[in-house]
Amino acid sequence: MMKRFLGLGITAIVLAGCSGKDQLAEQIQRDIVANGGTSVKTVTCPSGSRPEPGQSFECVGEMDNGYTFTITVQAQDNNGTFTWDVPHAKGLVNIPKLESDIQENLSSEVGTKPTVACGGIYKAVKPGEGFECRLTYKIAKPAPKSGQPVKGKPAPPPPAIDVTQTETVNVTTDNNGNISWQRIPPRMAAKPTT
Repeated sequence: MMKRFLGLGITAIVLAGCSGKDQLAEQIQRDIVANGGTSVKTVTCPSGSRPEPGQSFECVGEMDNGYTFTITVQAQDNNGTFTWDVPHAKGLVNIPKLESDIQENLSSEVGTKPTVACGGIYKAVKPGEGFECRLTYKIAKPAPKSGQPVKGKPAPPPPAIDVTQTETVNVTTDNNGNISWQRIPPRMAAKPTT
């Protein structure tokens, strides 16, 4: 299965005694870089009055490659708590949203809610490049038959055994910053020829 992904992530920041949006912009940039978005060069927020709780405003992030993206910031309270959304942008992948998208789309295919691990919170990826994620889930396999049947009665079937299945998900980006992913199931063992 191949899937396109365009996501958003939400992060909360508390700025005690926040003196302005410059401090907020610096904090947003530090957090993105610290969490894997190493290609974010600057974040700029508009100057002006402090927003009331629930009000939103937009900051602009700029990547080293010159691409820009909008970050929606919302004031949560009067104590300097803000939440912000970092969208998927050319060269920047929001990993928790990508993992959630893969998990949601593959749950019905694998028959259970899988664990998806791509590593980190943000990943700087040049257009045309990609990376791998790990998909893990449990499947039930029949247990090997054991024991002898009791006289006159068939042996009860043994309970199924849960086996952990691990697969790879290839993630790629195109020149427009769109992300695609594809599940790579494990190869079936070749049957011996006679």
